[in-house]
Amino acid sequence: MRAVLIIIFVLLIAVLGLPYWFGMKAEHEYNNLMETVSKFKSLEIVSKSYKRGWLKSSAETSFLINEGEETPFKIIGKDTIYHGPVPIGLLSKGKLNLKPVMAVIETKSEITTATKKEYAELIESLPPLNFETILALNGHGTTVVSIPSVYKKLEDGKTLNWSGLSGAINFTPDLKEVTTVINSSNIEIEDDTFRVHISGIDINSNLHYPASNYTNPLGDIDVRIGEFSSEGKDDGELNKVTLTNLQFTGFTNQNGNLLNHTHSLEFETLTVGGNSYGPGIYELELRNINKGAFEEIQKELNEDQNTLQSATASEALWAQIMKVLPQLLEGSPEIELTKLNIKTGDGELLGHALISLNGDNLDNPGLATNPLFLLTAVSAEVRLSVSKPLLENLLKDYKIEEITDEKNSQNEELPDDKELQNLATTKALSEIKQMVDQNILVIKDGNYEIVATYRLGQITLNGNPLDLSSLLNL
Repeated sequence: MRAVLIIIFVLLIAVLGLPYWFGMKAEHEYNNLMETVSKFKSLEIVSKSYKRGWLKSSAETSFLINEGEETPFKIIGKDTIYHGPVPIGLLSKGKLNLKPVMAVIETKSEITTATKKEYAELIESLPPLNFETILALNGHGTTVVSIPSVYKKLEDGKTLNWSGLSGAINFTPDLKEVTTVINSSNIEIEDDTFRVHISGIDINSNLHYPASNYTNPLGDIDVRIGEFSSEGKDDGELNKVTLTNLQFTGFTNQNGNLLNHTHSLEFETLTVGGNSYGPGIYELELRNINKGAFEEIQKELNEDQNTLQSATASEALWAQIMKVLPQLLEGSPEIELTKLNIKTGDGELLGHALISLNGDNLDNPGLATNPLFLLTAVSAEVRLSVSKPLLENLLKDYKIEEITDEKNSQNEELPDDKELQNLATTKALSEIKQMVDQNILVIKDGNYEIVATYRLGQITLNGNPLDLSSLLNL
């Protein structure tokens, strides 16, 4: 009998004592997590409280998110932390988790902002954000994100109809590795004259933060939008834009002290008014970018972002760029537009461009600030091809806007639509002819083309050398 009582006593200590010990460990991990989060750029913790209990604890943390706004967003998160190894406290909610964990954290967050901008009411109309985080015994975590659907009439007469959001975030104890999957099916904002519809939103990322300041993550990100459409009335006319199967992908890796980055944007169809485009794709690669120089330039841009309009600030920025230029040139960086292909009803737009900086012969870092060295270090090539009907129509539309603005500025009456179209077409064709006569454009296989290269101070345009005086007279 005594042995049975001892066993029962030991079990009681285990059942009641372990949650308290895990509660202390959970508080320690929670504080470490908040301290790490506070290192993220543009994120500031303004208040934090923690109240530890036996089976569960409670906490409240307020964050400010400032992306250059005069009035930042404020997020207030209220946490309930259920202690491991078996979170008995969840039984009060009808839940049971038998897998040993450090803690289970349930969070409800609200977003507020004091900004007067038009999106403020939309932000504050969102329902509370729900998160459930499972902290494993080794400190790794998984957060399940859930935002319920919302249907709300806004004060400006618009209606918000959102199906909500769901997803999951996996992270390491130090938040150096973060994997995210986010999905949202439908968002609509409308009133009597305006409507925006977005559906099929999928966000996937796998990021690694090598620096302690959590900037410039490595890894990949993929953002997809199944459909975007907006329509509104402007002076009685219906303006409509639709976009389908939009996809943005980005990838960044690091080789030694050099960064390589690729991103692309593609879509299936784009309709603007009566014009249709697609499919289309744009892809850009940045190679051999010195990490230290890149971060120095970023730092200078961030410090001067509010004063860049002044001449003094611009000069200071340029001086800083020239200071880190030798470091930037060490890896021989390259920027390449690898893909530009947009199909339209009037033909295709194709393009390619490459800019290279050769730092192989940079024995003396001071050479990088020498204009003559830069003239020989830089090389570039550009190739652009556009169908004749497409360029003529694009330039005609631009000329219509140009004529309209000119007439309005002089308080003159606009010609009727037919006359305006004819006048714009004449001006567009005349300008294209001038560019063909000056060899800026060449005609090949029914397309207008530009092929330009620059090497060792020499510019070649469509196969012909071009001196500086000719360039200035174009």
